[in-house]
Amino acid sequence: MARGHRFHLDQDGHSVSVELTGPSGPVEVLVDGKVVALCPGRRRGVAVLAAELPGDPPRPITVRVGDLGEVPFCVLETSGERYLMPRVPLVPHSGPPGRAAPRPLRRLRAWLRRRLRRAARR
Repeated sequence: MARGHRFHLDQDGHSVSVELTGPSGPVEVLVDGKVVALCPGRRRGVAVLAAELPGDPPRPITVRVGDLGEVPFCVLETSGERYLMPRVPLVPHSGPPGRAAPRPLRRLRAWLRRRLRRAARR
């Protein structure tokens, strides 16, 4: 398994994230950016964590984290429904290293300057 994984799902207006650190590291459940459940480490099988979504009254949720070979999975259970949580990258992808972001306005200005120069020559 890779060094770390993050799963995220928006549920009933709340942000629910699960972060794994390594194959036997801790598992954290975050609701709206705050840690609400922690499993210090998992060895084999499925880790089950219980937490609550804030509200009046608070809604209980259960998060199950396991492995399918080398690939971890995460399932959120709430109100009798199960949701497979999608995996999200730990760091946003910004494209290939060493390459700047495209600048369409700069390209448009350069194209317009070239067109104006050509028109002035004629």
